[in-house]
Amino acid sequence: MKNNKKYIKVCPQCGSTITKIPPAGLDIKMTQPDYCNECNNRGIFPEVEEERVEEFRKELKKKDNKSLSGV
Repeated sequence: MKNNKKYIKVCPQCGSTITKIPPAGLDIKMTQPDYCNECNNRGIFPEVEEERVEEFRKELKKKDNKSLSGV
C-alpha cells in the first residue's frame, strides 16, 4: 500500500509554511538549516501532513500562550 499523503515543512516558531532551504552548500552536500521567510527562524523544521497544518498551528499557539502566562 502506497502512502499518498502530502507533507509540508512548517516553521516551529510561527507556523508558516513559507520556508526554504538555503542553496549554499548543496553543491558539496552540506546540510543547511531550513529558513522561514516569515519570522527568519532557522533550524530543522518538522514535516506535517498538509491536512494537519492548521492543527499544528493551533498547538503552537497553545504552547506560546502557556509560556506567556508563566504556566
